Amino acid sequence: MTSTPFSGNATPVLVLSSLDEWLPESSMQLIARELNHSETVFVRRRLNCTPNTYDIRFFTPYAEEPFCGHGILGAAHALHLSTGLTTFEFVTAMGIDTRASVSTTSQTWANDEDTVSVSMHFPCSPVVARLQPSLDVKTKFAAALGLDEVEILQIGMNDLMDIVLELNSEVDFSAENMAIDAVALLKASPPGTRSQVITSSWAFDDDVDFAKRVFAYGSEDQATGSTYCALVPYWGEKLQKAELKALQPSWRGGSSLVRWDQNTSRIEIIAESVKTIDGRIKTGREQMRGDGPRL
Repeated sequence: MTSTPFSGNATPVLVLSSLDEWLPESSMQLIARELNHSETVFVRRRLNCTPNTYDIRFFTPYAEEPFCGHGILGAAHALHLSTGLTTFEFVTAMGIDTRASVSTTSQTWANDEDTVSVSMHFPCSPVVARLQPSLDVKTKFAAALGLDEVEILQIGMNDLMDIVLELNSEVDFSAENMAIDAVALLKASPPGTRSQVITSSWAFDDDVDFAKRVFAYGSEDQATGSTYCALVPYWGEKLQKAELKALQPSWRGGSSLVRWDQNTSRIEIIAESVKTIDGRIKTGREQMRGDGPRL
């Protein structure tokens, strides 16, 4: 979610449309472990559907992930470069339907070097549950963050199992100012938690409506998309806004323009993407089928 190479959230995308079926899950997991990014994305054109409809799957180095927003951003960019199409429908393994459209300022079909803008439409996943017992949870998270408990204003969870911790807006939790122990956050979380989302209304930039940092499985996710499913309705309701500017002040950094449609309970994320690497993965036939996926 950036226009600057080697910032944002690096996302390998493997296009498997030349294969008749998915690679074995064990092979996709091995590839994700070898590439060792927060998520590695696999896309394959859905049979008997329109040419712009794709199944999409996401793997961390350790397990398959149900949903990944920056993975959809990267997939839309990669597919635009390989097909010339500008709109895509993605269906996740959980059956979540998402849409993405690609635009470029230079021409209708972007070059490899072009930065593209991608508009993504996701369903909302609002923060609905407060964690109980709240006092014990707040104590654990305050200790993990090195903060006084009073600085944590609210703790909740959504149906994607993201924990959302709203901090006082005067707490500068940017990576430059605050080192956060991702493993300690993981240990403070209830079993089954997908990610820990630190957020506030961010008093340090008048052009920003809210900020966030995101941690998952004991490490930081540098620029995320799926957590907006919780944060856009969360901050939209608090700030009484349908359009918001979001900042992710991690070391690599990210930002997005986000919109909330209360009538359809969906959000739109507008973010930029830039391509940095192109290549092929080569391995034995016992672990890969076909001629090998494009990276």
